[in-house]
Amino acid sequence: METIVHDPLNRITAKEANARAIKRKENSYKETLQRVYGAIHARVSLGHFDTEQIIDGHDEADYIFNQLVMEDEYAVELSAVNGNPDDHRFKLTISWDSDSIVDPNKKYILPMDDVYSLDCYGNSLTGYAYKGTNGSWFMAVIGTNVNGEDIERLGYTVTAKDLEYAPEWVKVLEPVEVEG
Repeated sequence: METIVHDPLNRITAKEANARAIKRKENSYKETLQRVYGAIHARVSLGHFDTEQIIDGHDEADYIFNQLVMEDEYAVELSAVNGNPDDHRFKLTISWDSDSIVDPNKKYILPMDDVYSLDCYGNSLTGYAYKGTNGSWFMAVIGTNVNGEDIERLGYTVTAKDLEYAPEWVKVLEPVEVEG
């Protein structure tokens, strides 16, 4: 059993300080990534197919670059803003084609193909992932005779924007567009 010692001066160890610093840096990177996605969505809504973003620092630019490259719909180039070696800003040039434009508010259902069961009456049930009102992701088991409109009414649809920030277990699911 671990003994907890209270430090009245609120001192922390070097290991704790490092962990906090890394967490702050990761949060900063994620905020920048959200800003970049916001710029992409703004350009998409205007009918454009590219954007340029200036990122401060190589590590942050590399993080943003890698996150965007993991998504197949973006072509991303990373370059120095200018030839000055003292300038630590980087330019991300992000482009996409018209086929990859997704309305961030378009609604989807997320069936979980390998999750199924029977209710007490012998009716088939299928699993669906959804985002709760508290922002957490859940699974619901719903009758297979329920259509997309019913699922939307029950609150089990998600938007394309929700999917961008979803956990990995959700991102592996194949979204099905809800008509309407």
